[in-house]
Amino acid sequence: MTEFSRIEEFIQSYADNIAKVLGLDVTILDEQGIRVSGTGYYSDLIGLPAPEGSFFRMILQTGQPGMIFDMKKNDSQCMNCKFLPQCRELATIGFPVHKREKTVGVIGIIGFSPEQKERMLHHSEKWMPFLQHTSALIEHKLLELDAEREKGCNMQEEMPQATLSPVYFAQLIGADTGLRDVIAKAKKVANSISTVLLRGESGTGKELLAKAIHSESQRARQPFVAVNCAAIPETLLESELFGYEGGAFTGSRREGKPGKFELAHKGTIFLDEVGDIPLSLQPKLLRVLQEKTVDRVGGVKTLEVDVRVIAATHKDLESMVREGTFREDLYYRLNVIPLRLKPLRERREDIPLYLQHFLYRYGTILQKGRLELDAGLARRLVAYDWPGNIRQLENAVEYMVNMAEGPTIGDAELPEYLLTGEETVDAEKAGAGLEQLLADYERAILQKHLADERHSKDKAAIASELQISLSTLYRKMEKYGLEL
Repeated sequence: MTEFSRIEEFIQSYADNIAKVLGLDVTILDEQGIRVSGTGYYSDLIGLPAPEGSFFRMILQTGQPGMIFDMKKNDSQCMNCKFLPQCRELATIGFPVHKREKTVGVIGIIGFSPEQKERMLHHSEKWMPFLQHTSALIEHKLLELDAEREKGCNMQEEMPQATLSPVYFAQLIGADTGLRDVIAKAKKVANSISTVLLRGESGTGKELLAKAIHSESQRARQPFVAVNCAAIPETLLESELFGYEGGAFTGSRREGKPGKFELAHKGTIFLDEVGDIPLSLQPKLLRVLQEKTVDRVGGVKTLEVDVRVIAATHKDLESMVREGTFREDLYYRLNVIPLRLKPLRERREDIPLYLQHFLYRYGTILQKGRLELDAGLARRLVAYDWPGNIRQLENAVEYMVNMAEGPTIGDAELPEYLLTGEETVDAEKAGAGLEQLLADYERAILQKHLADERHSKDKAAIASELQISLSTLYRKMEKYGLEL
């Protein structure tokens, strides 16, 4: 049994959706070279082995990606394939699927028509990152199943709950595209004792990244304790973080209570929304970071703690320091290793992957079966700015899956605010200058025309309607990171 035999329905559904959005055919091979999913011409070849000497077989052997835009050239990597004379492919791009450094399959996109080949050539520099990300998503699914199996085997063991559901860097959607640089830095510091400060807007996945840093560190089998500093009333936050001795205040437990830092001993504590910690508590947090000791409320004994601290905030701490609402010495103690998570609008190539991931998740949870997005709707969702980032996108997909009455989700299933085009005003744009406002307006116009079904993916028609040259259209699409 191969790795892919456990997720056949998932990868076929994923291949179908990618093909529909890209307008290209998709095929996936397992580690034995058996075609486990395919669209179009390859849908009839599922279950059959790829030809010996073929391009995808070579990728399986070498573990290296590749692309071919002329199969019949003498130096083509397809020259050893025995089916080359009958081959109908005009362009092929393949990428290996790894699981913890082992090659377990190949995913490829194929163009059979001159139009498909032209599209693949024009966007050739973007296909590798896209397939790399898709490969990571498949690895994510395999690791997720491993974690569930491990959890079932360890349910009787007395282990911290956080260790039962590990999160790995390869599982993070965007790990090989929009998050590539962040993940590279996170891997370097996973075993460090230095404090990490995750910066980024709400909903960008800061807690998931914190869990991945913990799971890939030497502390992985120790507790991961998350604290949302903004969700705990100021009067209770001190005792929650640092604990209290019995009788320290009215209503306290007779035996006292350990704080979150004590509970995270030998492991990791994640201080989410650290910018919301009141000024009165900041000196005590600073001491914990500097001295690695904790004083319980009402206590007389200083307790040593061995804790890795990962903090996160969406606030502008630098402005808070200038305004005197956040201590400068605490800021520098937290900001040792800053990692910034980009909002979805700045890593738009990740949006299709999130859409497919959440479609599969909620289709399974809500027992709706295999679902796909209407192609035009998928393009509009990719063009949308998602001010609430991943959290908003997930909520939107969950709503659409609940509303779905058939296998294809269209405009009728959209949340009302997406259907009408109304969206939350981005606070960053509220104070934008004229140049930025004009750029935002130009980008919005291009998005509207690119998503319009009337143009049928005809860039020349779009350029004509906008009264600009085709080269100008391409240049502006590249400037704003847009695709047809």
